[in-house]
Amino acid sequence: MLLTWTAMRAPVWIGLLSVVTGCALAEGDPPEPTPTKLDAAWAKSIRRGDVVVLIPGTASVDYLGTPIEAFAESTGSQHPVVDVHDHEKVREDAVVFEQALAAAHRAGITDDEIENGALTFLLWGAGITKLSAFDYVSYDGVTMKIDILGGQNSCAVGGIVDNYLNYSLESANIDARDVYTRLGTWLTAHPAQDRNAIVMAHSWGGAVAEYLTLEFETISAEVGTLPQGTPMPFTVTAGVPAFVLGYNFIGPRVLDFERPSGTRMLYEIDRPDDPVHNMTFEGDFGGHHYDIVVGDQYLGFYGITTDKMACRGVAGSCAI
Repeated sequence: MLLTWTAMRAPVWIGLLSVVTGCALAEGDPPEPTPTKLDAAWAKSIRRGDVVVLIPGTASVDYLGTPIEAFAESTGSQHPVVDVHDHEKVREDAVVFEQALAAAHRAGITDDEIENGALTFLLWGAGITKLSAFDYVSYDGVTMKIDILGGQNSCAVGGIVDNYLNYSLESANIDARDVYTRLGTWLTAHPAQDRNAIVMAHSWGGAVAEYLTLEFETISAEVGTLPQGTPMPFTVTAGVPAFVLGYNFIGPRVLDFERPSGTRMLYEIDRPDDPVHNMTFEGDFGGHHYDIVVGDQYLGFYGITTDKMACRGVAGSCAI
């Protein structure tokens, strides 16, 4: 959860989301959507056998690391089953899990395939040290095995006010390099050919992921290429601050990279009512949640599988 900037470019965002989801803004039957690079990126970039790195944001120790480890200890399990419906704190920061599941669905990977390990999900930055893995049960009841990549992000403990000085270029650089280094170590220990590494990230985690994507050439040149020549072709971020001290992010759009190291795509999703992206202390922080739930019904992940919004379980946008 991070705090951020003033009004975003709503008309541009609405137009982009209309293309992505194929939703019509005018009355009548919608025209057949024109395929875009983003439409093709899901299935092209996220393939069975790939690794998906999950990067949550501010207070990820408070909302994920500490309660999940405490639950494991209370149940005596070294591989606990964490159902989002049963854990209020986890529910507050479950975005990256649902984000990854939604992306897998867009790529055509079925729930059965996910439950049988078609993708490997690696969690970075939540400060988990007592477990090597846990199972996450999604809003739709899909069980995802989450392996622990390790690490603790620079803003993982405390809220926004506690982390003001941590929202910086220096922190983004430190965190991005730690993600990259730990991923390289994991890939070395689990060798495979023809495998992509995909990044799904939210809030401060989105800032880290965007920095890693934007500065990939510099980081890979200094740290070394990923083992087995593993490419990192697709990064999807949500709820990203507009900027941090010393660094600006791309805003809600799709960015293509054509580099000697390979083609990459960065997709940033931001709700118009998200006070984190908008960098304002005003409004309802329910707008920072991209898991769209109305009552007991899960509608999907905003910007990936739905264009609907909800605020604390009620349909519609949050006050801004």
